[in-house]
Amino acid sequence: MKQSVSDAPDKVVWGLAAMMFALSWLQKFPGIVGLTFYSDLVSWYYDPTVVSMNAVMARFVTYPAFLIARDAQTYVVVTGLILLTALVASVFVLLRFSGVFGLGRWRALLFVLSPSFLFFAYYNIDVVGVFLILAALYFAGRQKWTVSGMFLGLAVATKLFPFIYVPFVWLVQRDWKQRTRYAVIAFLTWLAVNLPFMIANLSDWFLFMSVQSQWGIENSWMIFVIPRMSPISHYLSYLLLALGIIHLLRQKMPLERAWFCATLVFMLTSFKFPPQYFLYILPFTVMLGFTRLEPFILADMLNALIIVTWFTPWLNAGNPLEAYSPTQWISLVRELILAAVLVYMVHPNILKWSLQPLHSEA
Repeated sequence: MKQSVSDAPDKVVWGLAAMMFALSWLQKFPGIVGLTFYSDLVSWYYDPTVVSMNAVMARFVTYPAFLIARDAQTYVVVTGLILLTALVASVFVLLRFSGVFGLGRWRALLFVLSPSFLFFAYYNIDVVGVFLILAALYFAGRQKWTVSGMFLGLAVATKLFPFIYVPFVWLVQRDWKQRTRYAVIAFLTWLAVNLPFMIANLSDWFLFMSVQSQWGIENSWMIFVIPRMSPISHYLSYLLLALGIIHLLRQKMPLERAWFCATLVFMLTSFKFPPQYFLYILPFTVMLGFTRLEPFILADMLNALIIVTWFTPWLNAGNPLEAYSPTQWISLVRELILAAVLVYMVHPNILKWSLQPLHSEA
């Protein structure tokens, strides 16, 4: 059958997405490629107990691989296929968003043709989290609240921070019965995937919370004002996050823009902003249709530089976590750029640069 011209862009998007994921995957493939980069996923094969230090969805990615794999290579293949499935689903949703907002479908390439995607598509399980957030947002936009709530509950089971999206959904719902039902569905979905592990070994399930509560400052501007292991960083994060979300709620922005701004608020107020989290920012550059991409491209490149310098002592001055390290200065500039983007998104008159989304009234 003869293919139409309009089919070509989608084929290019799918092809480049698969290629970029394959490159990210091959970077971490043990024993095959000479340049083997670090990956959380690969390290978990050698120490499976570390999986429990992550949100429960990490087990749904790794446990099937543990059951099948008899060596590290097989494990990487199985986990790679699971993440590839999540990537395919993510690109599918982004293409649907392109149709909803009347944007060029080529914009989906802004997600995959990215230094951060190259380094972190196969790194942790963040590609899964990206898909679940996108699905929750897509169905919320269509007012399919039950499906959206289920996807959001799964997203929170992957990374905790998506719970911040709930009050923005409430703003567009019509009454408290609908709002309560949405929150309950999200919670019950989260509980459904967590409960088996809570029953099987509650102390093991609590390990994630315990580890996170003791985590020091990582790639955050706080390293320049607070000692790295000070618990004050946690309290400051929670306070700033709450204030930021409250301020955003007063703006009454379109849902997709509100979720983007909330994501930025979380990243910029957190005591921990590891570079793989940039994957959660990239999809919004696709669906919001920005006319200027330079700030995102620069922040993306700096974000990739964090991992490039992280394991190289002569580039990170001996310890990438300390304030004197060039790694942390790179991270700081990345955050300043994203902070400027956030300020413009919320108060466009403050920074008069051309970053306005194409469908600003969507």
